Amino acid sequence: MQKVLKPKLTVAVGVYNAEKYIHQCMESLLAQTFTDYEILLVESESPDRCAEICAEYAQRYPFIRFIQCENSGDTANPRNTAIECAQGEYITFIDADDLVDRDMYATMVGCMENEKLDAVYCTCYRFFNDDLSTKSTRNIKEVFCQSREELIEKLILPLVSNFDIGYEVTGSMCMTVYRTDIIKENNLRVIQPKIVFNEDNFFNIRYLSCAKRARTLNKPFYYYRRNMASITNTIYEHTVSAMKGFADETAAIMKKIGVSPEEISMRNKTRFMVSFSAVVRKVFDQKPRKEAIEYIVRKTEENNIDLSYTKKELGCVEFQVKIFWVLMRYRLYTPLYLLVKLYSRLVAR
Repeated sequence: MQKVLKPKLTVAVGVYNAEKYIHQCMESLLAQTFTDYEILLVESESPDRCAEICAEYAQRYPFIRFIQCENSGDTANPRNTAIECAQGEYITFIDADDLVDRDMYATMVGCMENEKLDAVYCTCYRFFNDDLSTKSTRNIKEVFCQSREELIEKLILPLVSNFDIGYEVTGSMCMTVYRTDIIKENNLRVIQPKIVFNEDNFFNIRYLSCAKRARTLNKPFYYYRRNMASITNTIYEHTVSAMKGFADETAAIMKKIGVSPEEISMRNKTRFMVSFSAVVRKVFDQKPRKEAIEYIVRKTEENNIDLSYTKKELGCVEFQVKIFWVLMRYRLYTPLYLLVKLYSRLVAR
């Protein structure tokens, strides 16, 4: 393959502590049926041999660049570094422990070109560790948005909070192809998760607020590796405050694009109900009862969390969240703790 001076697509690979998987990731990229692309290997102070491996790939292939950045402990610095260095008309992202279908970028860039899109989203297979036989498909709802109004209704609002139970919306930057000029002209960057919870979703909401046309494809082109050692995500001290940060920042975006105050309030409240219930479940799973309850009470008070709800808000969330929020509202922490433990045991069977 010849060096591409002005490639159609930039594929940004975030590399950290992925020595075991990076060759598999790179082989999936090198096997793409789409060839008009550059690969940016953005390595962030890995303790293993990742930097050496990245340098070897860059030396071997003229369309691969090796870039190093400071380790921020998340995906923000590598992705923002890639955005600043990208030369492609379009840009997408992949984590070094994942891999992609050989037709992923041919299909997605083809959609961008043929339908004059600002963004196209696909979905993924999820699998555990090294065992592809465990893969399961994440299905998403296919939508085609040809105006700002459709983008708001079919993508932006569901990314804030999805009322269409049974249909996921995709918010992963790794399953999206973007126009690089929209990102750079609007100075869009990835916000650190300690400031805004779920930085991928937030980036997509900001990006789509600047876009006009987009589509989703219910095609699992991306292979997302789920690590059993980290299947229960760590709950940090900043997690709950970052959830409130997400609500505040998205409220400002929605207001700017003309969403009604009532809709903003409803979407952010129901999202927070779902997200906070997930945090409580993880805390109850990971900590002894007394310590877990003390953590939840402290975080509720520190962040001035409103535990009230309306009938309409409660009707927009799944049954488990309804039960959770009612018990939280009346501070029935011990019954809630026991219920979470029982639920976790049933799910594990």
